[in-house]
Amino acid sequence: MLSGRELYAIWAPPDSIWSPWVAPAFFAQVACDESGLCAAELATPMEWFERKTDSASAIVIDLPGTESFSLAMQLGGIGYRTVSLINASPARLIGFSGKESPPSVTLDMNAMVREVCTSVNIMRNHVLPPNAPPAFVLDANRCGGTRPVVEHMFDNRWMVFPQDFPSAQFLLEHGIRRVILVQTANSAPQEDLAHVLLRWQESGISIVLKVIGDASQPLEIRVAKPSRFKVMWYRALAALGFRRGNVGGFGAIVPERGSAG
Repeated sequence: MLSGRELYAIWAPPDSIWSPWVAPAFFAQVACDESGLCAAELATPMEWFERKTDSASAIVIDLPGTESFSLAMQLGGIGYRTVSLINASPARLIGFSGKESPPSVTLDMNAMVREVCTSVNIMRNHVLPPNAPPAFVLDANRCGGTRPVVEHMFDNRWMVFPQDFPSAQFLLEHGIRRVILVQTANSAPQEDLAHVLLRWQESGISIVLKVIGDASQPLEIRVAKPSRFKVMWYRALAALGFRRGNVGGFGAIVPERGSAG
């Protein structure tokens, strides 16, 4: 059995300059049955606009869970460092061969856990330099979840904040001049992510949008100012839409109606 600590070490190698941003919360509750791991091979091919690494570009993958990891594995094969920002708990320890999660969580992460476990050997075979450009992995379902919220459910929805990503200065110091946002639709970035992208954009980093399934080249976008942009109490205000304790990740039980929470 591959422990969460061992799995985290694979995803956050000590020599990578991006490892400080790999979120540990998800890995802390994942265990992979190594006997069930497949041989190392590329993930199922996904359309991508270029087949080589651009050292001046970072990528932010904001697709539904497993799609994000699948594209990340493909990008790792052409030289991008996968950086998982998944900052939520699947609610219990789940192994590669484990049963489906019970329908008691707002965000079902079971398929994502399987994807991470089956990607172990692919990750091990990605021999990359410490400063390889990053591909940040998000789950597009993080804010809305996959099930309606009801009493006694484990609410593991989450959000991202500017502190979850490298600063614009850090990116620029390491040669990153462009960030490619990958989404399923030609729409504005999710509001929590917009807080991050706009800070980068204001510091001179270009933000371009790539829509999966669209064969055209990515186009530079202007990120609109989200509500409460740079408000000091933004994190606290954001928590109003989530169960106390899980706005930044991890999770909390939905209380009975009328009780404190």
